[in-house]
Amino acid sequence: ILMDLMMPFMDGYTTIHEIIRQGYAHQVKIIIITGSWKKDTDKYHELEPYIYEYIQKPFNIERLLTNVKLAYVD
Repeated sequence: ILMDLMMPFMDGYTTIHEIIRQGYAHQVKIIIITGSWKKDTDKYHELEPYIYEYIQKPFNIERLLTNVKLAYVD
Protein backbone atom coordinates (compact mmCIF):
# COMPACT_ATOMS: atom_id res chain seq x y z
CA ILE A 1 0.00 0.00 0.00
CA LEU A 2 1.40 3.36 -1.03
CA MET A 3 -0.21 6.27 0.80
CA ASP A 4 0.17 9.84 1.85
CA LEU A 5 -0.71 10.54 5.46
CA MET A 6 -2.69 13.65 4.55
CA MET A 7 -5.61 12.30 2.51
CA PRO A 8 -8.96 14.06 2.22
CA PHE A 9 -11.48 11.38 3.24
CA MET A 10 -9.57 9.30 5.79
CA ASP A 11 -6.10 10.37 6.87
CA GLY A 12 -3.21 7.92 6.83
CA TYR A 13 -3.15 7.47 10.60
CA THR A 14 -6.78 6.36 10.60
CA THR A 15 -6.23 4.19 7.54
CA ILE A 16 -3.31 2.35 9.14
CA HIS A 17 -5.28 1.85 12.37
CA GLU A 18 -8.15 0.43 10.32
CA ILE A 19 -5.78 -1.95 8.51
CA ILE A 20 -4.48 -3.09 11.91
CA ARG A 21 -8.00 -3.41 13.36
CA GLN A 22 -9.14 -5.58 10.47
CA GLY A 23 -6.12 -7.86 10.89
CA TYR A 24 -4.39 -7.12 7.59
CA ALA A 25 -1.35 -5.27 8.93
CA HIS A 26 1.05 -8.19 8.60
CA GLN A 27 -0.30 -9.19 5.18
CA VAL A 28 0.49 -5.91 3.44
CA LYS A 29 3.45 -3.58 3.20
CA ILE A 30 2.72 0.07 3.83
CA ILE A 31 4.89 2.72 2.24
CA ILE A 32 4.18 6.19 3.57
CA ILE A 33 4.91 9.34 1.60
CA THR A 34 4.49 12.56 3.53
CA GLY A 35 5.81 16.02 4.02
CA SER A 36 4.37 16.54 7.46
CA TRP A 37 5.16 13.53 9.63
CA LYS A 38 8.21 13.41 11.84
CA LYS A 39 9.77 10.08 12.73
CA ASP A 40 10.41 11.17 16.32
CA THR A 41 6.73 11.49 17.24
CA ASP A 42 4.66 9.12 19.36
CA LYS A 43 2.38 8.47 16.36
CA TYR A 44 5.34 7.22 14.34
CA HIS A 45 6.63 4.94 17.10
CA GLU A 46 3.14 3.51 17.61
CA LEU A 47 2.76 2.65 13.92
CA GLU A 48 6.42 1.88 13.09
CA PRO A 49 6.03 -1.93 13.28
CA TYR A 50 3.42 -1.75 10.50
CA ILE A 51 5.32 0.61 8.17
CA TYR A 52 7.49 -0.96 5.49
CA GLU A 53 9.07 2.34 4.43
CA TYR A 54 8.73 6.01 5.27
CA ILE A 55 9.57 8.50 2.51
CA GLN A 56 9.73 12.21 3.23
CA LYS A 57 8.56 14.75 0.61
CA PRO A 58 10.04 15.95 -1.59
CA PHE A 59 11.15 12.47 -2.50
CA ASN A 60 13.44 10.90 -5.03
CA ILE A 61 11.40 8.95 -7.60
CA GLU A 62 14.12 6.30 -7.94
CA ARG A 63 14.03 5.64 -4.19
CA LEU A 64 10.25 5.35 -4.32
CA LEU A 65 10.30 2.92 -7.25
CA THR A 66 13.04 0.84 -5.62
CA ASN A 67 11.02 0.54 -2.41
CA VAL A 68 7.85 -0.40 -4.27
CA LYS A 69 9.73 -3.10 -6.18
CA LEU A 70 11.33 -4.42 -2.98
CA ALA A 71 7.95 -4.55 -1.27
CA TYR A 72 6.70 -6.91 -3.99
CA VAL A 73 9.72 -9.19 -3.73
CA ASP A 74 10.14 -9.10 0.05
